[in-house]
Amino acid sequence: TRGAFFTRGTTKDEWARYTEEGRPYVENMQRLLRKIETAKRLVPAPLRRDAKEPTKFGVIYFGSTALAMEEALEALEARSIHLDTLRIRAFPFHDEVLDFIASHERVFVVEQNRDSQMRSLLTIEGEIDPARLVPILHYDGTPITARFIVKAIADMLAVVTLAPLKKALP
Repeated sequence: TRGAFFTRGTTKDEWARYTEEGRPYVENMQRLLRKIETAKRLVPAPLRRDAKEPTKFGVIYFGSTALAMEEALEALEARSIHLDTLRIRAFPFHDEVLDFIASHERVFVVEQNRDSQMRSLLTIEGEIDPARLVPILHYDGTPITARFIVKAIADMLAVVTLAPLKKALP
């Protein structure tokens, strides 16, 4: 039945025997945390590319968004929109991923799903303010295109960079 996983109340000990004791559960969780920390150093590092001009904006992308993103970056640069980029290649996240986010005011996260799962992982794993990660979501069932990415980022930048009304008035 649904929910049985959440209500079982058991774990396995170091010999894979079921137990209801708390100590084996804590030990297993600590062991998994050590494995995750080790994996961060062993998985493929992300690929970073800095913009031709200094910028406070970055973009994170991954997987099948890569080709469209490369094309979109050329089109954005032609519009004088410069973005530092980071292509994530593995999870758990390499430390460089969180360093990239920390070094930018806003980071666009380009994904091909409705629920912004990568953005959620970044927010949770890095304890990052969600407002710093701007979702660029494509989920209509077709492959993401450079045209879609360019429009979405340009539209979002127009909103993010608008001066407050009080400053705009003489």
